[in-house]
Amino acid sequence: MADVDQWGNDPSVQVMRRVFKGMEKAQHELLKGLHIVPYDLRIRRWREQALALFERTWDIANRMKVTMDEHTASSIYVHCLAKIMGSEGIHIPAGILPEAQKELSVFKEVFS
Repeated sequence: MADVDQWGNDPSVQVMRRVFKGMEKAQHELLKGLHIVPYDLRIRRWREQALALFERTWDIANRMKVTMDEHTASSIYVHCLAKIMGSEGIHIPAGILPEAQKELSVFKEVFS
């Protein structure tokens, strides 16, 4: 009997898979734009710190009634990652991050 991905049929799981895929793509594009190679040893630490910041941001966004769809989540995550990288001396040039008009109120709350 073939294993069937029961989780894959669940709409909430499908949404979360798209969210994670978007986050990975946004991270890849940021690192590529900064010319940071994927095997840089600092990336793991940055990702761990960005994830912790992203989780706090997600909670704040929920309280502010901001819908965390795949676009919003990936945008917020990559901004969190850039914030962490910037705090460790990595120059984040203007224009490298995706527009985040919808998320500005969340960023003001988290990054203040």
